[in-house]
Amino acid sequence: MFTDTPLAGNPLAIFPEADDLDADQMLALSREMNLSETSFVQRSDCATKRVRFFTPTAEIPLAGHPTIGTWWLLAEQELVDLPRNGDTRVTQETGAGVFPVDLYMKEGRPEKVIMTQASPQFGESLADIKALGKALGGNENTVADGLLPQIVSTGLPQLMVPISSSEELDGLPSGGAGSQLSALLGGMGTDCAMCYFSNPTRPHHIRCRMFAPGLGVPEDPATGSASGALGAYLVSHGVVRPTNGFAHITVEQGVEIGRPSSIEVQVAVGNGGEITEVCVGGIAITVIQGKVNV
Repeated sequence: MFTDTPLAGNPLAIFPEADDLDADQMLALSREMNLSETSFVQRSDCATKRVRFFTPTAEIPLAGHPTIGTWWLLAEQELVDLPRNGDTRVTQETGAGVFPVDLYMKEGRPEKVIMTQASPQFGESLADIKALGKALGGNENTVADGLLPQIVSTGLPQLMVPISSSEELDGLPSGGAGSQLSALLGGMGTDCAMCYFSNPTRPHHIRCRMFAPGLGVPEDPATGSASGALGAYLVSHGVVRPTNGFAHITVEQGVEIGRPSSIEVQVAVGNGGEITEVCVGGIAITVIQGKVNV
C-alpha cells in the first residue's frame, strides 16, 4: 500500500468475502498473516461495504492503509459497481463510524483511492519529553523542544511526536523500548507513536516512523490513520499553513525498514481557521493472490 512497487510500502492481507467469519476467526487469520493489519469485507446495511480491521493482537476501529488497499482490490476485482473512467464515492462501515471513500478509475483500473477520516479530536499533551525520548529507545534529546507531543485522533487516537533531527529519527530502534513505550502510550489511552521530523525548509514534506509494540506492530511501514492525524496536528499548530483553504502534505514512511511508502494528506480549513476535513490518499499494487482454508 502507498506504493506501486512490488514488495515496498505497507503489505496488507485482504479477505474480500468475509461474511461467514466471526471475530475470533478474523483475529486468528490476522495472526496467521502476521502483518501489521488485515482487513475483512462484509455486507453492510448502512454503507457500500462493512470493513473490519485487525492487527495480530486486536481489532481496531479504523485503519488507513487497509482502507486504501481494500477498496483498491475491490475496484480491481470488480467487486463494487464503478464506471470505467472517472471518480465515484462509496461508503464504508467501520468501528469508528461510516466514512466516504473516493475511487478514481481509468480504463477500468483504479488510479487512486482517497479516504475521508473523522473530524480531528485533540487530546492531552505530554510535557515529559525526556521520558518519552527514552521510551522511544533514544535519549533526553530525542524529542524536539517546542511543540509538545499530543494525542490526536481522526478515528484512532495516536501520539504525535516531533523528533529533534532526521539523524535522531533514523537512529530509533523499531518498536522503541518495547514494553516501556507500550506502558507510556497505554497511560495516555493509545498504542501508537507517530514519530516525525519536519524540515523547516520543506514543511509540507514530512518523514515519519510509527511504533505500536503494544499492538504487535514494532514498526508500521505506512500508517494512513496516523498520517491524517499528523496532518491535522501540523495544521492546527501552524507548522503547515493552508493555501486557498487546503494544506497538502506528503508523508514519507517505511524507509528505515526497507519498505518505502508515500502518503498524500489533505487538510481542509474553514474561514475561521477550523479544520473541516481530513483526507488521506494513495495507490496500491496486488502481489499475491490465494485461498485460505479455515
